[in-house]
Amino acid sequence: MALQVIEGTWEEIKLHEPELTGRRVRLTVKPEKPTATKPSVPADVAPKVKVLRGYGMLAGLISTEEYFREKREDTIREDRDLS
Repeated sequence: MALQVIEGTWEEIKLHEPELTGRRVRLTVKPEKPTATKPSVPADVAPKVKVLRGYGMLAGLISTEEYFREKREDTIREDRDLS
């Protein structure tokens, strides 16, 4: 039988008890996810907020012209002589 990976909380794993009864298993307990704390950022250093204009899943996509302009700028920056 192929190796089977079951991942989840203890409560979710216990639901597989009938199919795992009598089989050898290995349990790895992962550390808890750290609670995300938002660092305070001064107003003058706050990140620029992107305004979404109702494009749904297409919000945030850039135009082809903008993409190639950014790509050209990246290429110029990478090809510059640093000596």
